[in-house]
Amino acid sequence: MTTAADIKRITRLVREREPRLILFKRMLILPPVGHYVRGFYLDQTSGKDMFRPSYLVQPLYRPRTNWALGYGDRFTAAPQYGLFSIEDPGTEHQLVELLLGEGMRRIEHVDSPEAFLEYSKTLEPRRTGGDWHVFHTLALLGRLDEARVAGERSMEKYYRAEWDHCRQSRSLLHTLDVGQERVDRVLRKWEQQVVTELKLEPYWQSPWPS
Repeated sequence: MTTAADIKRITRLVREREPRLILFKRMLILPPVGHYVRGFYLDQTSGKDMFRPSYLVQPLYRPRTNWALGYGDRFTAAPQYGLFSIEDPGTEHQLVELLLGEGMRRIEHVDSPEAFLEYSKTLEPRRTGGDWHVFHTLALLGRLDEARVAGERSMEKYYRAEWDHCRQSRSLLHTLDVGQERVDRVLRKWEQQVVTELKLEPYWQSPWPS
C-alpha cells in the first residue's frame, strides 16, 4: 500500500503548479476551509504501488468522524478504473492534468451553502449515507420550512434508531421549531466537533459570527 511519504512525493508537481493546495496526510486541501473542506483524497488500495484519487466537498456541519468520500467521486477521465501507480514516471504529470483540470472545475466554486446545494445534486445518496446534507444545509440557510420537509423525508427513507447521525438529525428536526438561533447553535457545535475529529484546526477559518 502507498504511504504518506509516497503521496507527498507524487503530489509535488501538483502543489508546485497550484500553491494554494495543502497536503494533509492523504488529502490535498483547497483553502479556505469554512463550512466545507474541498479537496482531493488519494486513497490507498491493495496494490503496493497503487492509489486512487477522488475529489470531494465535505460539509463540516454534518456530524462525521472521518473523511466521507461519498461527498465526491472518482475521476471519470482517469485511466485503469481510476488507479495510478507511484512507480509510473508519467503519474505526476497525469495528476496535474486531472486534479488541476477536471478536479478544480468540480470543487473550486463550491464556497457557500447555496453552491453546495447545487453541487449536492451530483451526489448519490447511497454513497453519502442518505441526503441528510440537504436537510442540514437548508437549516443553515434559514430555510426552515424547506428544511423540515427535507428532514422528514430523510427520516422516512433512512432512519435507523441505532445510527448516531439519525438521532442527531432527529434532534435538529425538533430544534427547527425553536428558531434559527438555536439551529445555528447546534450546527456550529457539530462543525467544531468535526473540525476537531478530522484535525483541521490549523486550516479552519470559522465562518460563524464571533
